[in-house]
Amino acid sequence: MRRALFLACLTLGPAVAAAPGRTGVPSGSSFSTVAVMEQARPTLDLLVTVRLLDALVERGTLVPGTEARAELREALGELPTRPTLGPLSADRTLARVRGALTGTQRGTLDAARADLERRANLNLSRARFAAADGPANVALLRYGFMLPGGFALARQVAANPELNPYARPGTSAATLERLLALLES
Repeated sequence: MRRALFLACLTLGPAVAAAPGRTGVPSGSSFSTVAVMEQARPTLDLLVTVRLLDALVERGTLVPGTEARAELREALGELPTRPTLGPLSADRTLARVRGALTGTQRGTLDAARADLERRANLNLSRARFAAADGPANVALLRYGFMLPGGFALARQVAANPELNPYARPGTSAATLERLLALLES
């Protein structure tokens, strides 16, 4: 019972709106935590998916067929050339990526995501966080543990939902470049 309550709190915690300015993004923001996360979530989910795909393809755990490789290269290959990404574009790209995979491959990706979230939640449970402008945004911190760029990248995306992390040098761009190279071979 206690474990179920704990899991419910971890799952539902980010859904509870905090007062404006207590979001982990620059103060003065007029968005609540929920609004900020809804805008940032598609880009953050795409970042996590690319990270996981890179690891799974590199290990040989997920082996897309020829057509799927071509579709993945097409969907992901244009990301570095876009000046902005935005939630709608990130959502569409994520849908194309998932659509290129078979049901079994999506299951493998989903299992890897669940494992990554489990590890992020474990890290969250072991740490204490404080923010100068109020309670820390737990959902944003969770993404920070799951992204190659860490909390700094998660915070940047939350502060600017149009940000395209793949269009500038950094760990996200390097991860995407490595994945695209793996999909070529």
